[in-house]
Amino acid sequence: MNFEILSDPSNLKLVRQKIKEFITEYEFTKVDEFNVVLVIDESVQNVIRYAYEMDKTKKIIFNINKDHEDLIVKIRDFGKQVDISKIKPRDLDDVRPGGLGVHFIKSICKDVHYEHQSDGGTELTLTF
Repeated sequence: MNFEILSDPSNLKLVRQKIKEFITEYEFTKVDEFNVVLVIDESVQNVIRYAYEMDKTKKIIFNINKDHEDLIVKIRDFGKQVDISKIKPRDLDDVRPGGLGVHFIKSICKDVHYEHQSDGGTELTLTF
């Protein structure tokens, strides 16, 4: 399944719906739908916040596939590239509101891979 949205946070509802449809259609039994939706939601919010700096007019492309028992979700943006080595979960002992998205992403996914693209932006591959 391939689709794209604009970087308006109101489009997150459509993303969640598409992910749920894919999980149901391909009968994924080894993934927790709630956790998959949580991770993808957090990932897209990070794109909107950091790569696009809250600009609601930018494109985000999704590619969702099944590879044997794995669910593979690729999220492609065309925004500001962040140093990949700095994308880390914060220390959980640092108690404060927010900022746990990367922790959830890395804890829930089987594999997480960020790759800068030569024409700008980043592709995030999430394996569940």
